[in-house]
Amino acid sequence: MTSTGQGSFGIWLAKLSIEELADLLAERPEAVAAPEPLTLGELAERLSWPRGVITAFAECALPSMQLAEALAALGDGASRADAEALLDAAPDDVERAADELARRGLVWPEGDLLHLVEPLRDWPLGYGPLGLGPPVAALLPGLRADELRRIVSGLGIVPAGKRKADLLEAALEGLRDADRVRRAVAAAPERVRSLIETAARDGCPAGYQVIYPVRDDGPYAWALARGLLVQLDWQEPVMPAEVALALRGPSYRAPFTPDEPSPATVAVDAAAVAAECAAASARAVTEATALVRSCGSTPPARLKSGGVGIRELRRTAKQAGCDETAARLWLELAAAEGLLDRRPTVESDGRPADVRLTSMLRTWVRMPRLPLLDDPEDGRGAPLDPRADDPAAPRLRAAVLETLAGLPEGRGAPRPEELVAAVTWRRPLLFEDPGIALPYVTAVWREAELLGVLAHGTLTPAGRVLAGAESPVSLDEAVAEAVESACGRVLLQGDLTAVVPGPPAPWLAELLDLVADRESRGTASVWRFGPSTVRRAFDAGLSAERLRSDLRSAAGADLPQPLAYLIDDVHRRHGEVTVTPLACAICCSRPALLAEILVHRKLRKLGLRELAPTVLASAEPADATLDALREAGYIPVGTDNSGTPLIERAPARPS
Repeated sequence: MTSTGQGSFGIWLAKLSIEELADLLAERPEAVAAPEPLTLGELAERLSWPRGVITAFAECALPSMQLAEALAALGDGASRADAEALLDAAPDDVERAADELARRGLVWPEGDLLHLVEPLRDWPLGYGPLGLGPPVAALLPGLRADELRRIVSGLGIVPAGKRKADLLEAALEGLRDADRVRRAVAAAPERVRSLIETAARDGCPAGYQVIYPVRDDGPYAWALARGLLVQLDWQEPVMPAEVALALRGPSYRAPFTPDEPSPATVAVDAAAVAAECAAASARAVTEATALVRSCGSTPPARLKSGGVGIRELRRTAKQAGCDETAARLWLELAAAEGLLDRRPTVESDGRPADVRLTSMLRTWVRMPRLPLLDDPEDGRGAPLDPRADDPAAPRLRAAVLETLAGLPEGRGAPRPEELVAAVTWRRPLLFEDPGIALPYVTAVWREAELLGVLAHGTLTPAGRVLAGAESPVSLDEAVAEAVESACGRVLLQGDLTAVVPGPPAPWLAELLDLVADRESRGTASVWRFGPSTVRRAFDAGLSAERLRSDLRSAAGADLPQPLAYLIDDVHRRHGEVTVTPLACAICCSRPALLAEILVHRKLRKLGLRELAPTVLASAEPADATLDALREAGYIPVGTDNSGTPLIERAPARPS
């Protein structure tokens, strides 16, 4: 910014209340990402950094962008009345758009004038705002005095003096006079008039068709002699913004869309939404936990690109008990939470299910990836592919959630297609071409359904909190209620099966997955008990009493006799046979000598333990054990698997 602009911006900042300034910094946190305190002047300068300005501008809705474009076209310090006239907009609509820009520190008011921060004055999103070239104030000072004299003469203006400053002032005044410009063009030769009117209407640089040098008798020369086109050095001739606006005529209006498109909706049943939310929430926690545990025991192999191939994805999904689509999302969320670097066990994650799901949702809204976006180009659709990062993904999710939050109460969107127009209205810079938006919106829609954020085309209570909509509950409370709504009762049957007549609560699904094998999923889920499944629970550290207690609590009744007998029988036989790891054995016919070796201080590193009076177990391999025994003064010999002594050949002496 110029020093004048900084001062005006700083003065505006100083007039803000503490609450207004806090709201501004909440929208632009990068401006205060520094340990040292900032003065208002320094803060104004940071808020004007181009990168931060463009990032904040990308969060604006379409009306705010259209107002900013109109202000850039009108020049710095345009009045609200001029903006309203150019946009043909109601004052209230312009006021709302200006408030959003001011809330993000992109515009500051000064009486009836609106000032854009400098990066937006140059309009970084195309050739020029509204397809216009630079204003005359930016073009004419770069011309020579003889060129300015020619323009003044061509427009029929008598300057106040012969100095360059007098010529510049006269030329600026003439080209800012719309009636004078239209009269000059009306008197132009037909070929010239057609060229100029086309350039003004299409909003493209006239010089795109120029073959240098410009001939003195050509149509461009006529327009250049009157300032209708301006050429600096050997750059392409451009039409000043004031000339183009004058030729577009008094009836020209810049595009302005103050009202958000209304998606088509259908009625939804609140009970059905609650049931689907509970089912999806429980399923999300259960599947994501199972997938993390599966990856902890058997990490999926990676492609050379770093992603997970389709074969490994299918294997991981099968182990976790979910489909491939869900596995993509759970993998990406687990990676974003840093869970794939750990080795989870049954007891390693003591967080309740609602806490786990809340963490997943908070990670999801800010995750810079779209794992469910169908993008076959170069294999970038592979989960965990480092090339698939999309920094705009959080803004896209926010736009989709905000659009859904704006639907009437009791109504839902039947398809993601209905949201595209509203999403692109909320975040126009998400897509260069709105025609490609549908796959992206669909990907977010599917993610939200899997996480219990969206059900039957409407937001669940947790989804409304994530969207920033008014809600009587916090995210923690909304998630806890959804998880607790899942079925927490199981029917234990005499044929060693367990039936859950609804979406099982995460804790119940985790218990049953540990002690039984799941046979079916759906409206009702079925598990089957067996000796190997009960043994699996004991291997995980559960006692027989705790297992019986947990199952009785889940069933609300005593265990069927066959299941009780199965648990007792497996518990009685559990651990009858033990397997102890050892690297090698030390054998000796003299128990006294082995007893001496067992307590020798220099041999503690071998981790020796007695298996029998004549056998010791060593935790180190045979070679290391032999070396340690020899260093301690013993004379051992190695044997093969049959007990035959091994001959160690000495190295040959050099000749």
